[in-house]
Amino acid sequence: MLDADIAGRDRALDFRWGVPASILEVSGIPDVSDKLYDQARRSVLAAACIAADECPAAPDAWWISFSRRKAFYKDAHRYQGLPYTYERVTRGVDERVTRGVDEHVAMGLLEEERAAPASHLLATPRQSRYRATPELLRLFQDAPFEYRRRPCTLLVRDGDGRPVTMPETQALGRMRKQVARINAYLQGSRLALGTGDGWEHGTRTVRARSERRHRSGRPPGWATVTPEPVAEVCRIFSRGRTDKNGRLYGWWQQLPKARRRECLINGEVLVEPDFTALHPTLLYAMRGHVLRHDPYVTGTYHRDDGKLALNVALNARTLHEAAACLVHNPDWGHGLDYTWGCLKAVQKRNPAIAKDIGSDRGIGLMRIDSDMAVSVLGACEKAGIPALPVHDSFMVPASQGARVEEIMDEILTRTVNKLRSSTSTTNA
Repeated sequence: MLDADIAGRDRALDFRWGVPASILEVSGIPDVSDKLYDQARRSVLAAACIAADECPAAPDAWWISFSRRKAFYKDAHRYQGLPYTYERVTRGVDERVTRGVDEHVAMGLLEEERAAPASHLLATPRQSRYRATPELLRLFQDAPFEYRRRPCTLLVRDGDGRPVTMPETQALGRMRKQVARINAYLQGSRLALGTGDGWEHGTRTVRARSERRHRSGRPPGWATVTPEPVAEVCRIFSRGRTDKNGRLYGWWQQLPKARRRECLINGEVLVEPDFTALHPTLLYAMRGHVLRHDPYVTGTYHRDDGKLALNVALNARTLHEAAACLVHNPDWGHGLDYTWGCLKAVQKRNPAIAKDIGSDRGIGLMRIDSDMAVSVLGACEKAGIPALPVHDSFMVPASQGARVEEIMDEILTRTVNKLRSSTSTTNA
């Protein structure tokens, strides 16, 4: 993630990495008979180290949130069947024995800030949090960590981003199998990261410089990524519904676009074809129209401003919310009067979808574009083409770029025709 994304917020407890047991013993951390607790504590320690690796110069960005409320851990789906329980993360089954975060705080490996009782109910909720100490980093500075594959690759999150348990339906089962097949196919895509200017390679993390210039004058930021040894995605739905979002997420998507172009896929230079003006195109089709013009060109405002304004507004619940998001966006750099003028201009430029601008359409459109991505990957698998998805674009070998563009065009045409046909049937 970019440095600016890391700053100002705590991380969630991550379970994908663990400190090797052999290194734990050498470091003087006592062995335990409870192997599930051992797995949990090794993951807790690894998460603290990786947080420090990803932003070494900013200790305030190392904090990892966790809960000390028993009720928090009652939802077994929260940690997807992993051994993160109240007893293993906090103090342990026997309150007389120091376990969990408390054990490592006592050993000087972790620093903790405890939230006051009921802090999770405040207008700005707070949880307890921990971060690595210099002693922990000294012990595990150069240690390779063990990777643990996700036990669940399809998640439904509520409006606050918390995982929710959905009734197991045939449709949900089909989607689980679909993601499993995609991940089996993705194992054939080997990504070699770039080197040289714009790259910094560490023991466990890689930093890659973004080329995006901020209008505020702030220099380009750096994205910090912890590469995973396998290429796999997790499909994530939002707002407790399977018709919202549904996009595929993989670790390589955190790399800046300019740096992704410097990588190799299966030993070959890659290209990244994408869908042009995808969400406006889909919305026009849903309204029974064909998008034949550039929806971002207003004739008054710069095209880049029109593009950002329209895309932000499609994801905002109201135009006022869109205006506020733009004004506070470091990539925007304009005042409120200019912002409102630009929003009105893109509405005027796109009268067929004017009512959709500032009406929370984006998250539903993501559900459509995620199905399109699944179809593109299925076609690439059938054609024997390695590919890694980046939402509405695909990292593929340069020799296969033209063929993938053909596949994308075929799927876009099919999707648009289906949406327009559905609209015609509805209006009939």
